[in-house]
Amino acid sequence: MSHISKIVEMKNLKNMNWIFSEKRFVSLAPFLVFVLVIVAFFTLPDQFTLRAFNSLSGEQYINGTYMRDDGERLTEPVKETKREDRQQTTWQEVNEIVQKHNSSEINRSNEYNGTDNSHVAGSPKNVIEQTPPKPICDNSNWRYEACDITGDARTFGIFSTVFYVPPPQTINPAAQNWTFGPQSRRAVQAKNVTVKSLFSSLESPPCSIKNNMPAIVFALGCLTGNLWHDFSDVLIPLFINSRAFDGEVQFLITDMHTWFLQKYHLVFKKLSRYEIINFDMDSEVRCYPRVMVGLQSHKDLGIDPKRTPNGYNLFDFKMFIRDAFSLPPAFDIPFKLNTNPKRKPRVMLVLRNRSRRFMNGPEIVQAVQNSGFEVLPVEPTRDMNITEFSRVVDSCDVLMGAHGAALTNIMFLRTNALMIQIVPYGKMERDADNFYSKPAAEMKLRHLEYSISAEETTLLEKYGWGNPVISDPESIHKQGWKAGMRYYWIEQDIKLNLTRFAPVLVKARQLLRE
Repeated sequence: MSHISKIVEMKNLKNMNWIFSEKRFVSLAPFLVFVLVIVAFFTLPDQFTLRAFNSLSGEQYINGTYMRDDGERLTEPVKETKREDRQQTTWQEVNEIVQKHNSSEINRSNEYNGTDNSHVAGSPKNVIEQTPPKPICDNSNWRYEACDITGDARTFGIFSTVFYVPPPQTINPAAQNWTFGPQSRRAVQAKNVTVKSLFSSLESPPCSIKNNMPAIVFALGCLTGNLWHDFSDVLIPLFINSRAFDGEVQFLITDMHTWFLQKYHLVFKKLSRYEIINFDMDSEVRCYPRVMVGLQSHKDLGIDPKRTPNGYNLFDFKMFIRDAFSLPPAFDIPFKLNTNPKRKPRVMLVLRNRSRRFMNGPEIVQAVQNSGFEVLPVEPTRDMNITEFSRVVDSCDVLMGAHGAALTNIMFLRTNALMIQIVPYGKMERDADNFYSKPAAEMKLRHLEYSISAEETTLLEKYGWGNPVISDPESIHKQGWKAGMRYYWIEQDIKLNLTRFAPVLVKARQLLRE
């Protein structure tokens, strides 16, 4: 028995260090195997052989392939290497294994009793200790938790576990576990995944599928369904973590939402040329040279180019999105590129159907038209075909609307296009700036902000001048984000003062002519 085996046996006697750690059945294994062999020997033909268990699952789980409505595969088939060596073991060989196991119990007992085996080749004192070259996991960032495993990394989806396996003939004295939700916002709850840095390679489950490409394990969870969160919390972080692989990476997703994959299938297909794995349903032990768990993120709807592998920035992401959706690679607005001198610049006016609605929408449309614009009023819905809608946005020179998720469609505007953001009442300028105006500038878009007055919010009629909701918004925000959310995001609607707003439209025309 090798020295590594002895150490692992000693360690496992107290606590098996992976999936079955709570089930203390190690000592019963020889007896159970022996009973199995006897039953098989007396009930089956002489030619019977026992199939050795080379994986922890008895059958292979075939992950579904997501399809588009027109029948096109969402992702290309996985290029994987299956295990072929399903060894055939006779009952006599199994009996020898049982005897060796019993012998190892005696050796392990001697070692625990202090027997000096240092003179024996391969004894524990000759073991090579090797700590992973860098910390596997990082939980120091307030935005996210993430792990990066290089070397021998193995995933076992149905047990929500990823293993770091040290090289053969070595032990890892820094063995430990990390458990967290693998998404870009650590404050949001998601199904946990455990990363186990193993003590020895002998503790690892055997590979059932071997891959040459790296993999990323991440959660969709409750960060989807809102366009801003779709991009800020999933698509941009996924771009940050996977774009440098140029498609040579596989995605394993927990908290899977099929509708999300279908909606953004062009983005996923552009980032990875392999099958997407439903991690929660995956019974395979998949082996990779590298596995990243969780999604690193930098800021709201943004990218810090100093922290990306190839210096990618938000403009690079915008151009990537345009390429994924097959939008023309235009570096100027349609109004300037059009040769018809009578053509008016087109404004997409976003009309929200819930909170922060425009109470005088028809009047706003008329005012914008009177200022020399063609107006396209839209009411985006969650289930809209984003591929088709992106082409409509691309045809516009201006995207205008109240602060809210629909402004995220600026991703589909051409370079030098304009965003006009109507900022609701209640000291919301900072959020408006961080969530949309700064990202717009980073994407080489122009932007204007118009902050409404107290007279333009429906909150005034409801609460009156004497209420802190109107007279002292700062005091409301100091009560916590829930209070601010209630009054200024949810309860508020907008009646735009078109006379006060008119200079913004004049400025917009000037910017488009420059």
